[in-house]
Amino acid sequence: MDSWVPFRRSDTAKVVDLVRAVADARDPGEHGEGVEVIVEAPPERRRWWRALFQRDGTRPQARIVVTRDGGAVRHPFDIQLVTAHGADAAHRLGRRTGWAVSNSNGLAFLIHKGPDPDFGELVTGAVEALAKLRRQPRDGGWRARVDRGVTRR
Repeated sequence: MDSWVPFRRSDTAKVVDLVRAVADARDPGEHGEGVEVIVEAPPERRRWWRALFQRDGTRPQARIVVTRDGGAVRHPFDIQLVTAHGADAAHRLGRRTGWAVSNSNGLAFLIHKGPDPDFGELVTGAVEALAKLRRQPRDGGWRARVDRGVTRR
């Protein structure tokens, strides 16, 4: 699926369905290195003078690793945070039961360490992490999509 699926921060059911569909399919992706579900937060509202100097228009992302090499679905589940906070993003979130944070090779990761795949908790963790890194997170304007073109080497 290449198109974005809009959702509200308060209702992540569509995103949980995306993650579950990828996991159930055991999809290895285009390159055999797995598939990720990308969750994007809405762009922050900026003051007009900041908008003049910051034109990149990138949105903060949480990239949920659903399948790995060959389509394997197994723990731990990683979520890479791609935000303006860089590698420090995961450490800004604080502690949460069942989760670990990592600054690995200059990248920020959340790691879900449960005994069984809990796709609802995985999606909630990704959305809450992005919201916590925002000044005033909105409920609307969120979107998600499946990325089958993952290369991890």
